[in-house]
Amino acid sequence: MASAGRFAGALAAVALVEVLLGEVLPAAANVVELFVLLVILTSLRGNSLHGLTGGLAAGLVQDTLTASLFGLHSLACCVVGYAVARASQRILTNQRMVAGLLIAVGVMVHQVLVIGLLTVLDIADVDPDVLVVLSRALLTSAAGLAYLWLAGRLREWAVRRRTLAARRVRSK
Repeated sequence: MASAGRFAGALAAVALVEVLLGEVLPAAANVVELFVLLVILTSLRGNSLHGLTGGLAAGLVQDTLTASLFGLHSLACCVVGYAVARASQRILTNQRMVAGLLIAVGVMVHQVLVIGLLTVLDIADVDPDVLVVLSRALLTSAAGLAYLWLAGRLREWAVRRRTLAARRVRSK
């Protein structure tokens, strides 16, 4: 239950950042896939159900905010969340390079699914630019790796602080 609350809070924060970023810098909002990044970071723990439901929730919020075809991003995020969670069960994702590679592949798979569905369903004329997809994957991976680095540093700081507090209590 606590992880669902944390995910809901993170989803609300990502939605707020996405809306604010879309108002201030519309070009930047299309460069970094924050919703997909949230789904991938949640799925890195290896829980397939969390990856699937997180992908559904994040995709539905993304569909609502971007005014795209309802269910398009949610289907793609579900696939990405489930696939990353299954891959995380099989490989060690503690290393930053592995996590960065999973983020990059997840973003590219999401882009291919969205562009493929738009093309197959003949909803919009999509002219996929390979450089745009690759740059989006690269920049989203960089943002994800920065988040993982910062989260690791904060975790180390909290452990160090708890250890020092425990030593002070024992020495009294």
